[in-house]
Amino acid sequence: MTLSSRFNMLRSILFLTVALTAFSGAQGDKAITDERKPSTTVEPGLHYGKVDELPVPKTIFFGAGLDDILADGEEWSRHGVNAYFVDYVAREWSTDIWAVDGMPWTIGAADETFQKARRATAKCRKIGAETFLKISFDHTFDWFDDIAWQKINNNFRQFAIFARDAGFDGIALDIEYIGEQYHFNWKGYDYKGYTRQDLVKKIDQRMTAVAQVLYDEFPNMVFLTFPEQGLGLGSVIHRAWVEEAARRNASGGFHYCTEFTYRTTNIHYVFAHVWGCHELFHRMLSDKAWKYWQDKCTVVAGIWPFSSDDYRLYGPGMPFAQLEQNLAATLMVSPRYNWVYGSYTQRQLIGRDLDKYTGPENIQAHLRALADRKMVTDPKWVDLAKELRRGALRDYSADLGLVPLPTIVGPTDSVRIQLMPISPAMPNAHNADYERVWELGLKLFRGEEVPLKQEFNTITNWMVIGPFGDKHDAAACHRTAYPPEASQNVDAEYVGYEGKKLRWQRLSSNGAKMTVDFKPLFTPTENVCAYALCFVTAPEESKAQIRLGTNDFGKMWVAGKLVYDNPHDGSAMLDRDIVAVTLPKGTTPILLKVTNAKNDWGFVFRITDELGKPVPGLKFSPTP
Repeated sequence: MTLSSRFNMLRSILFLTVALTAFSGAQGDKAITDERKPSTTVEPGLHYGKVDELPVPKTIFFGAGLDDILADGEEWSRHGVNAYFVDYVAREWSTDIWAVDGMPWTIGAADETFQKARRATAKCRKIGAETFLKISFDHTFDWFDDIAWQKINNNFRQFAIFARDAGFDGIALDIEYIGEQYHFNWKGYDYKGYTRQDLVKKIDQRMTAVAQVLYDEFPNMVFLTFPEQGLGLGSVIHRAWVEEAARRNASGGFHYCTEFTYRTTNIHYVFAHVWGCHELFHRMLSDKAWKYWQDKCTVVAGIWPFSSDDYRLYGPGMPFAQLEQNLAATLMVSPRYNWVYGSYTQRQLIGRDLDKYTGPENIQAHLRALADRKMVTDPKWVDLAKELRRGALRDYSADLGLVPLPTIVGPTDSVRIQLMPISPAMPNAHNADYERVWELGLKLFRGEEVPLKQEFNTITNWMVIGPFGDKHDAAACHRTAYPPEASQNVDAEYVGYEGKKLRWQRLSSNGAKMTVDFKPLFTPTENVCAYALCFVTAPEESKAQIRLGTNDFGKMWVAGKLVYDNPHDGSAMLDRDIVAVTLPKGTTPILLKVTNAKNDWGFVFRITDELGKPVPGLKFSPTP
């Protein structure tokens, strides 16, 4: 099958999946999507208790330092914690582990941090708890700097020596904080003298070397990592580590800690996400490494039960019914460990400073649930959990109502594994259509050049203006009508953010990128909005579909009439939302408003017929 045919297949599958989550209407109707609701709606009618057939995993706590463990190890155990990602020791990959005590000349037994670590790990062994030295990736890497990598590899060697000799059970590598570097179009990649495929090979080489030095010094370590990375360059890192562990048949296994499950409170979505994790590694790994994955590797589902995104809640971050199902589901699919994120709420999670929480929930009930660690006892869910724990691959869509599919997401044009609701028209897992979608995702993952803009006919040439807003409330910014909504005069000047005078500017993109990224264009980029304007000319009246995805909130006007209003944060996913319109003969202005809360900011936009194909004769221009 040709590449073009594969893309056509992906188009049809994306249409089927998006049609299940977006409301389509005639011109003048509003299409509104809340992609978060299904995953946080609790499945009713479940029963909770102990399940003898599913041994309870150890719960690892994220957010404790050596002092916390030494002071309160027994108290943590009473509250359901029996393992730790040990923080505040090897903060990140550039740390000199022997200098953390302020005395870099002390190495080994003379080092004060090492001595404290020995006391903490000894205490944990007495109470049956495990410890993992946590190291973060806080600074980006220059993958091609051979000299720098000599020092980087030595740092990892020292981490392994420290962890081994101090009595840790293993090492946990948190690769999250340089996430922008895991996109092929990161600003630091100029592709001068190398290709995308060369980049993939170099990352694989570097991270294989990291695993080698860790295992050389600490061969029986338990190896944990987080968070999940989909089909981005972060998964090249994870794949390299599993392959090296498999070559050595490392006894401690490799354990994949998830964050999607933090507040995914619907059991269908937790289970389907774990299916997707197994599916991803099955397709990335060699046959030998996949066998190792099934024998010695596990998914470690994480929860974030307390606090909120701004870390000021100091109590339950969700209602009790959601916590109960979230916790039960993650315990069921995690054969060896599950984990709890608890930074900033360490004291509340062991029953202290509870007066700081002023919300409506019964904080004691949440604490009891975390300590009791009950699972769902209904036989269907127990049987599914058994299969997922051992990494059994089959089509779970009929059981879960969901299927994991590679999906292209902007503004980075990255490939994400998205859980899509199924329907009778949806391809079942492991049939030809499903395989073709995964094949496309893996081509992009391997660094093969794919002209996404040309294949999908997305529109990336616009007149743009911004930012508008007050930098405090993205939802209010989305609701507020700023001057471009009243008149699309491309010669006009408006007053925008903090009184700055703004004029329309032309955005032209002739490359292969299929999405529009606002972050390089405007400052600031959070809790503000910007507008994009284009003109579409039809040779005759045409029925069409406007397919778009915005990050975050979005509105759209066609010929001055509001036809789309999405008041929720979300991803600029290809064809996420579909609005049916009738384009009149002649030229019609289309205005987009995209409001950003945090992080990525942009959109993906195209106009198609009902089959996802270009509408004959349409012409697009950023000016009238």
